[in-house]
Amino acid sequence: IEALAHLGISISTSTIHTAIMSLSAESAARIRAMGQTMLVAYAYDNFDVDLKKSIPTAETSAVTLKHLTSALMFPLQHGITQVDMQCSEELWKKSRLNPNATTSDLPAGRTWKDLIDLIRIQYPEISPSDQDQNGSQLTRHERFMAWKFLYDLCHYGPPYFAQFCEQVSLPTVIEQIPIIKTPILPVRAMEFSNSTISGNISSIKNILNQAGVGDPNDPEISYEVKDATLYIIMFHGDLGTGDRIFSIQLRRSVEKTPWNRFQYVVFVPGVFHIKMACANALWRLLISPQSAREDKTSLMHDIAKLRPRETGIIGSNPDFRRMHQVISHAGIGRRLDCWRIEATRLNAGHRTLNDFAASKPTFDQISSMAIGLPRLYVADFRTERLLRQPAAQRDQQNENALLVNKYFLLYEEISHAMNYGDIGRLETCLLPWIFIFKATGKHKYASHMMTFLCNVHFVYPAGLKKAVCLHVLVNPTGKPGKFRGVDWCVELNNLYTKAIHGGGSSNYTIERIIKESPLIQTYRDIKHTIEWNFMLTHLTTAHGETNMVKTFAELQKHLAARNTYKKQPGRQSAYVIPDAIDKGRMMLQIGDATDAMEDDVDLVSIKDVLGELV
Repeated sequence: IEALAHLGISISTSTIHTAIMSLSAESAARIRAMGQTMLVAYAYDNFDVDLKKSIPTAETSAVTLKHLTSALMFPLQHGITQVDMQCSEELWKKSRLNPNATTSDLPAGRTWKDLIDLIRIQYPEISPSDQDQNGSQLTRHERFMAWKFLYDLCHYGPPYFAQFCEQVSLPTVIEQIPIIKTPILPVRAMEFSNSTISGNISSIKNILNQAGVGDPNDPEISYEVKDATLYIIMFHGDLGTGDRIFSIQLRRSVEKTPWNRFQYVVFVPGVFHIKMACANALWRLLISPQSAREDKTSLMHDIAKLRPRETGIIGSNPDFRRMHQVISHAGIGRRLDCWRIEATRLNAGHRTLNDFAASKPTFDQISSMAIGLPRLYVADFRTERLLRQPAAQRDQQNENALLVNKYFLLYEEISHAMNYGDIGRLETCLLPWIFIFKATGKHKYASHMMTFLCNVHFVYPAGLKKAVCLHVLVNPTGKPGKFRGVDWCVELNNLYTKAIHGGGSSNYTIERIIKESPLIQTYRDIKHTIEWNFMLTHLTTAHGETNMVKTFAELQKHLAARNTYKKQPGRQSAYVIPDAIDKGRMMLQIGDATDAMEDDVDLVSIKDVLGELV
């Protein structure tokens, strides 16, 4: 419409409304057609709209903050069939919520130990093909660490190493989700608040009503629906949504019909919120304690070089995007400093990375060096020996630095797994993060992820397990490295719904937002088509990567001056970073049940969503 106005072509208001009604009808038909295939998954989340008025009146001076729920649906791909999803009765028979279940029907209780044993069998740690050219056998995580060290040197080190960028291949895939485009269809928004159990009941029923599925024998359903009582339907969301879905199923477990028991619902946690939880856990470990900021080698002193004007914000309550960038940039600087020390260790004449670059090492040489870096500059089981040494021989600040590298590389690995759709790597990364969540007080995340993984591997039938694993992530563009969590797609849809296509001024109403909500993807597609037809340039909304050369140089000077990664016996630290993986494992071992103490909620801001686009 704006393009037509600029061209001097007018269009009447009635024509606009007619077009919207026509598109809405087509959208409703598409939603119903896709839903009745029963090969579809859903995701929903709440979003708030503040309908402030410039001049309050008696009619408009009431509460202006409105709570709505948006939803998406997408088809199940990768060879999933209806037979795979027809397991509702089988799961109900094995459910602990089933009052008629017998002891023999219930699955055995599983713990994190069973998950570790399963991962070892399903994804063997070392195979003959994983043996490096020099005979070194690294663990799976160490191989990723070596790759990341090499990647950072070639992309962010001295210009000489840039010639090797194309030779740095991606890490070996453990289990790949097929790279095909996932069509995502917005569902009409609902005026329900899913912060309550009743709101979630209404949201689920409304979504399935739009999809045309239900129980034909239910007296409350007076329209023709596809019988869904035999099927499992996956719903993605954050952990709050998962809690309320479990509460619904607990309260409704005494109902007579599968439809009223909501036994068809299987909750799948959103991995974007898990990634946010990982960043927050590192903030709790490395920044939140006041004593953690005192040492010159601490992460907060790195932040003072990277973001000198934001130390207060980062020290108090940083958003996800800011913390994500801190982890990425501080990690790069620290890994480059490890390269400097290793180059000096091998040749005393290489006092800086520029000196090392001047010697013109080959790609094979730096690849061979990268293989040894994880076991020299990243904390592992051998670090425990350092902790048992006398105080005069220990270097606590160096020990802290090794642990910082470990946590940062774990974060980089789980991010890589999510972006590239490596579901096997994602599963292997979740286990250490469960321990870290437990150790940092994020008990709800630890409990939910443990339950989810145990259900997937020990309770769900093979067909449902495959459907869940291959649809934890979706690929909206169909390009490598562009996988996204389903919950991130919902948050992006919320942004378009309330901020871009929800109307403006007097048109910014609940009715308008709901009417436009199922057409969000249609509007985006139309805009993209017009841009291509007019051969417009600069079509991307992603920002180019910031030039951090000088910033990294300043950070490396700081790290070199403090000898962060060079051991100095007797050096003390004001704060000893705990080994959160061992601590969390011990808490689970002794059965530390403190779920009720969970005091954090990972809220998503617009900047957090847009940060994933960069």
